[in-house]
Amino acid sequence: MRAFRRVSQGLACGLDDWERELLARLALEVRAILQSDEPTDEDAGESAVLPSTRNDPGRPGESERDREVLAALDFDLDQSSNHVHTGRPASDPVVGVLLPEASEDPVTAMEVSSLTRARLRSGKVDRLARMAAELRAPSGPEATVLVPIGQEAEWLGAINDIRLVLAQRLGIESAQDAGRVHDVVSQEASESETAHEQWYRGTALVYDMVTWWQESLVSALFGGTGPA
Repeated sequence: MRAFRRVSQGLACGLDDWERELLARLALEVRAILQSDEPTDEDAGESAVLPSTRNDPGRPGESERDREVLAALDFDLDQSSNHVHTGRPASDPVVGVLLPEASEDPVTAMEVSSLTRARLRSGKVDRLARMAAELRAPSGPEATVLVPIGQEAEWLGAINDIRLVLAQRLGIESAQDAGRVHDVVSQEASESETAHEQWYRGTALVYDMVTWWQESLVSALFGGTGPA
């Protein structure tokens, strides 16, 4: 993963094929979570399972270490079930993170939600889909991922939504929590690592990766040299 840099069409960064696919699938999983909040006439008790890549072959440019980490993550944003529940907005707590209530007063929140929630959801769904499309078919110079001029805020919002979901799954609620997650990334995996510990380590690594990528975009946007 290379830092964003300014080009004539906007901001571009080079990513390995497996990195682009990982980020694209994360964007589409967050999009699916948002879509699960849409009202539906179907049975509210039914659930939709997000796509799994458990049996995916290795991706070009992917090292054995990368493969082990991605296998640990398995692209599942919810380690326990990887389910989102159709037509039940409160069933997945991360929906409340992505679409927060506008007021602590339940009546006011309901009134505002009826006016703005669908529009907010639609905007987030669309920008995540556009980001995933660019990641899977890069349009920048030399096959780099391109953030066109004028779309920087849209990309920052989409990346932040991915970070919010990962943070919620990792239990990050403070700077101390974020530091603990960063420490996990820097540690070597033990031979006795449990399935949950493996999932947590993989998800923590991806959270670190997405955070760095977002910081790189912000730095390039404001003329910096990129994160260290």
